[in-house]
Amino acid sequence: MLHDVALLAAKGVMGGLLVSAFAVVGHVLRPKWFAGLFGAAPSVALASLFLTVVDKGNHVAGIAGAGMCFGVAGFVVFSACARPLLGRYHAVVATSVSCLAWVLVAVGAYILVVG
Repeated sequence: MLHDVALLAAKGVMGGLLVSAFAVVGHVLRPKWFAGLFGAAPSVALASLFLTVVDKGNHVAGIAGAGMCFGVAGFVVFSACARPLLGRYHAVVATSVSCLAWVLVAVGAYILVVG
């Protein structure tokens, strides 16, 4: 129990430090929308992977990293679908279709690669 609390606290501290570091990078870069791009996901992913390596080892972190890659592929498809759909359909419809595309790509990639 204490071990889990310590890991959660470490993840929070590392995530916060990395979010701050990426925010500084985003502040320096132009255009300003880069700050949002670097603000959350990369830093939280890095903190999670680091702590997974420390707690569970390289193999489990590798599996988690592969899962993140599948999620990223799905997110790219989500973004490619959502933008044009939002101009034509209600936000709920556009988001629902885009989420379905995300799940299909992420799960499909997982099944193709992992089996």
